[in-house]
Amino acid sequence: KDMIKNNKKKIAVGVAIVVAIVAWSLFKPAPAEAAEINAYGSLNYRMGNDEDVNGKSVLKAEDNGSSIGVDISEELVDGISGFAKIELGVDTDDTGSNPFDSKLAYAGLDMGTLGKVSAGRQNSVFKKVTATTDVFPEYGNKAVQKLFSRDSHTVVYSTELGGLTFDSLAKVDGSTGKSGADVLESTVSFDMGSLTLVAGMSDDKVNKVDYRGLGATYDLSEATTVAFNHTIKETAANLETKANEVAVTHVIGDTTVALGYGEIKDGTAYTTVGATKSITDSFSLYAGYEAQDKTAGNKDISGMSAGIKLTF
Repeated sequence: KDMIKNNKKKIAVGVAIVVAIVAWSLFKPAPAEAAEINAYGSLNYRMGNDEDVNGKSVLKAEDNGSSIGVDISEELVDGISGFAKIELGVDTDDTGSNPFDSKLAYAGLDMGTLGKVSAGRQNSVFKKVTATTDVFPEYGNKAVQKLFSRDSHTVVYSTELGGLTFDSLAKVDGSTGKSGADVLESTVSFDMGSLTLVAGMSDDKVNKVDYRGLGATYDLSEATTVAFNHTIKETAANLETKANEVAVTHVIGDTTVALGYGEIKDGTAYTTVGATKSITDSFSLYAGYEAQDKTAGNKDISGMSAGIKLTF
């Protein structure tokens, strides 16, 4: 009972904080020198019919990544600005009576030509490589080899030089019992308009596992884009896991259709199709299908889903 009371108290405090921040951003006075605060969020819910590892279909309605957040920025001195982000995952299913999950929470300085530095719970910079083929609302992008999508205890530095963008991340988590950085990541990207290239690495020093990859997106036309990435995971025992993914998107009026294929060498292959229809700028409907081609005698499985998404 005491645990339930404590959980309810934590939830109430979390709700109060988010509501207070959103209310402040909407109704507070806004003098010229005040910080700029923008609230945002999304409600994302889907109905899925997915097969489990045994091939048994499971029909389920569930949350699909709803969230709420606040972006904050303020000019500190001429040429230097402070910024921060707080983003919470909102579990509309209220699983385990814990509807909030920390996604992002960081603060930093934008020093203009000297670059940006931030600290807190942040996205992996290696995600720039893996995100090139992340174009589906539900399925897809499962073959990529990566350490994490976001994590705590991180410091990120980003800068631009000669048309190139450099991003570096260091994770320092004292709970590992090791001194120094536990994870080092770095990417370099180049945007040439219709073609964007990115290459990067992620080094898990604690577990001695390295990730390397490159990605690209190319606009064949105003309506059609092709994306690709190649990622490699290498363990301390020199065991390599290689993966390739490709995704094509095409816009027809207010509908975006997508086709993707990803394959882990000597492992699972994923074929994905999907479509998203924009009803308004903030409201959309989507549907998708995924087939997983297993190896080593494992049963092939598939899944299909449809959902709604409202953003603000």
